[in-house]
Amino acid sequence: MANTNVTWSGLDKLMEELGATAGATIEAASSAMKVTTGQVQATAKQIAPKRTGFMANNISVEPVKKTATSVTGTVNAKADYSSFVEFGTYKMSAEPFIRPAVSAAQSLFIKTTMDKLKEADTFK
Repeated sequence: MANTNVTWSGLDKLMEELGATAGATIEAASSAMKVTTGQVQATAKQIAPKRTGFMANNISVEPVKKTATSVTGTVNAKADYSSFVEFGTYKMSAEPFIRPAVSAAQSLFIKTTMDKLKEADTFK
């Protein structure tokens, strides 16, 4: 099983710079993380190598976790061999599908967070 956690910390610094409230910032980041992990899941399913489709069909998203200063989203590739495909072994080359999906979604997370903060009228 390959577990990929993306944690965005430092929300306290962002709140200070934007003058946004803690609650609004955490909610905006949490909402953005839900959108982003969904996008990561869709992209990973699309680019995952497919022989039978089992690995791609077993990529899931866990509920977003939030604290006072961080938001964590988790995308799981639940097939037992997912990490071998993602990172490779001494017998086979890596065929990454989670890491490229996360990289592709980073700008979506930032844009969505900013859009949510604007919607909340805490930052304009």
